[in-house]
Amino acid sequence: MVAPSKLWLDATCYELGHTWNPSCWKAQLDLAKAAYPYSLKLYSVFYVVSYLVRVSGNPMRVRWMKYFRDVLQSSFFLGSNAVFFLTTFCVLRHLLGGFNIYFAFLCGIPSCFAAISIERKSRRGVLALYVSNLAAEVLYNMAVTRGYITPVKYGDVLIFSLTTSIALYLLRVGDILQPDAQSTLRSIFGSSELPGENPATTDSTTVFEKIFQFLPREVKHLLTMLSERVKELPRHHLCKHEGSCIHYVSEGFLSKFSLGYAIQTALNLFRTMPRITRRPSAVARSLVDRENVYLGLFMGGLVGAFRVIMCLLRWFRNQDSPVHIAIAGFLAGLSNFTYRSTTIVLFFASRVIENLVYFGQKRGYLPTIPGGDRILYTLSTSTILHAAVFEPHQIRPAYWQFLLRVTGNYFSQLNRKLVDVLGTNASNLYPNFWPEYDLRYASPQMQSEELYRWWIDSIYI
Repeated sequence: MVAPSKLWLDATCYELGHTWNPSCWKAQLDLAKAAYPYSLKLYSVFYVVSYLVRVSGNPMRVRWMKYFRDVLQSSFFLGSNAVFFLTTFCVLRHLLGGFNIYFAFLCGIPSCFAAISIERKSRRGVLALYVSNLAAEVLYNMAVTRGYITPVKYGDVLIFSLTTSIALYLLRVGDILQPDAQSTLRSIFGSSELPGENPATTDSTTVFEKIFQFLPREVKHLLTMLSERVKELPRHHLCKHEGSCIHYVSEGFLSKFSLGYAIQTALNLFRTMPRITRRPSAVARSLVDRENVYLGLFMGGLVGAFRVIMCLLRWFRNQDSPVHIAIAGFLAGLSNFTYRSTTIVLFFASRVIENLVYFGQKRGYLPTIPGGDRILYTLSTSTILHAAVFEPHQIRPAYWQFLLRVTGNYFSQLNRKLVDVLGTNASNLYPNFWPEYDLRYASPQMQSEELYRWWIDSIYI
């Protein structure tokens, strides 16, 4: 029998990769049958929602021909990313005659670059940014597992606070951030503290007003009177907001709290949709889930704390300064304690870095790399695919489930038992999985391994 430490190096692509079918091209066809239909369903829903949002929900204003072209193009991109990876996996194995620790990463480079080249140019940057966040999280988890990094308690909260402080300060001092980032920050924190044009009515105000409409008439009357009384309270002469400082702070907290609660409720309802027919009570639990309150407290606390600190600094120092916004942004970012999410932290931090890089390129401080979005996507996705082969437990669980759905669950059928000898705990998610090989197509070393396993099983059964 071949030593386990050597078996994976000389395994065929059938024995390590497409264990469900010994034929390379038939395995790729199986994967294509799963990947392309799923991608089509995914992007059909994604684009119909996106297009309806742009036209305020009026389907008559949707450019349906463009919609179908976008759906087909993005679906072909996503499905091809999966199929191209398996194709490269087989081709490279035949060329090299074996595997190595960098094999999955090397397979990802040509397959991911070819796939992202299919996608619409307008979406490449967004996709690159998204997968770079995932790749950074994967690398961080790997580093922690290997002992290279010692996690700092509440380090994610600290990062969020710092990036919030930096982003708001940059917006206050000059035209450094990109227009979409500027409008997003103004819609969240309000335009009175930030220079620029006033944004349109935000979703948070709309949600708050809609909730207000459903309240009993007596309650609405009481709240209206209370709001008017609070508006008449003192306001510092340097404050640019309407009404009193207390009204300004409470309005910001309540509006964003209602928005956060509504967002998390919608997400919970979406998750429970497959179970609604079997368990109708899941709907009620989704409406009162404590996660709804946590996200509401995070969003409400972020805006409320920012506003109260800005007003207090003006009252105590009797002056206004860009430094105030940096202090307020940092302290307000501590609201992340109530809803700790690595996804939110990494996304916000990467957006700040992206804006700084873009500003540096615009001013000539940094070089502009042609096709930088495709390169970033390729390297980031290749890193994720490397982890998917050798350390799938390091990938965010939700994204790992997404990979399984795209590949029709074939990604779970790699024989990771073979690479456990590398010490990465590759079979952590599937400790009892061993493929049922067709020994007619197995290599001699794998045939001996199968006979050995059969002999061991016969002894203990």
